[in-house]
Amino acid sequence: MTDPFKAGLAQARRGDYAAARRAWAPLAEAGDPRAQYNLGVLHANGLGTASDRQAALDWYEKAARQGFRAAQFNLGVLHATAEGAEQDLGKALHWYREAARQGDADAQYNLGILYANGEGVEQDLVRACVWYSRAAAGGSEQAVRTRDTLMEELTPAQVEEVRLLTERGAEESGKRRNG
Repeated sequence: MTDPFKAGLAQARRGDYAAARRAWAPLAEAGDPRAQYNLGVLHANGLGTASDRQAALDWYEKAARQGFRAAQFNLGVLHATAEGAEQDLGKALHWYREAARQGDADAQYNLGILYANGEGVEQDLVRACVWYSRAAAGGSEQAVRTRDTLMEELTPAQVEEVRLLTERGAEESGKRRNG
């Protein structure tokens, strides 16, 4: 008996997205986060179905609530961008944090951007560098360059704070020495 999820993957790889959607839909309805995520991708990109941002959000959120890291990241991206819809940086931050806590370097990098620019949060260059450092540890070359450039703007005390927070792995729970 063929695994319907794998059958959907094979169909998607062949470019038959409509068949992949048909294979994944019953699985997604039954709560499979992999299928929910993949339906989100299909709807977000208009593959085998009409492009539908709301359907993508709905499917990503179902998978994200089950801890599916890629769905959490994509949900953050959709909320951070205002492509045809209202931007919600609070939700973007929430989902980026969820993915970042699971080690998603792209989510960590995006959190660094939001803190560096003060988008959805108060601007905090120390926190930005901590998130960039985490993304760099996860293999993001872009995070290394961005962090190193931003570190040049920090005071020696702030650089030390970045080092300590990164070393400790402190969550952004307000456990900073100076606020």
